[in-house]
Amino acid sequence: MKKIIDWRLPIRLVSEANNNDHWTKKRKRFRAQKDWITMRHRLDGSPEIPLDCIVVVTRIAPRELDEDNMYSCCKHLRDYIADLIRPGLAPGRADDSKTIEWNYKQEKGQPKEYAVKIEIFVQD
Repeated sequence: MKKIIDWRLPIRLVSEANNNDHWTKKRKRFRAQKDWITMRHRLDGSPEIPLDCIVVVTRIAPRELDEDNMYSCCKHLRDYIADLIRPGLAPGRADDSKTIEWNYKQEKGQPKEYAVKIEIFVQD
């Protein structure tokens, strides 16, 4: 396996399942996630990511989330990453490809340390 993307972004992933934030606060949070991913992708020279890949999203935070909340907090992040891999599709539709494998992990961070690590692997 060859790693083509290895990013660590200062994004705080919050579970959306049990979250009663106002829609404007959620929108601002989702927009910030998209902006970080877009900026980092452009900073790396906008590398082309092949369809047959494995995406590993690692949430770094002081405390772990259960599995349901982990998937919930990564949903918008997943949509943005999938849009980089399969551009031009309707919002939220790019991540339904069977050729993209999604894996989620968690790492314990220091107190008040929040980040997300995004790794994308392809076959050699």
